[in-house]
Amino acid sequence: MSRIVELSAPQFARFVAKGSSVVLFSASWCKPCQEMKPVFHALEEKLHALAVFGKIDVAMSPTISQMYGIRAVPSLAVFHEGRLLRVMPGSRSVAALKKAVLAELEVTV
Repeated sequence: MSRIVELSAPQFARFVAKGSSVVLFSASWCKPCQEMKPVFHALEEKLHALAVFGKIDVAMSPTISQMYGIRAVPSLAVFHEGRLLRVMPGSRSVAALKKAVLAELEVTV
């Protein structure tokens, strides 16, 4: 069962404000974004105990992507207590993303 939250602009600040969160910035028209979905789901399955996971469509919420300097989709962003820790643009493997997310969360946990 997926625990990934579909985010809108009004929900975003509240979602990333508490604890650790991982957000996938994507777009419905983006083929690499569609290919990234199963990778993101697998990452959530492995790390759901450490962070909440959400995804946001940049076409539906362009101000959020601009606010955080998201210039490419797909991009994965790691937040802690509302603070952006890292943005990882492009498609990557589950193993590479897991390693990067854990490295960021280790600093904060």
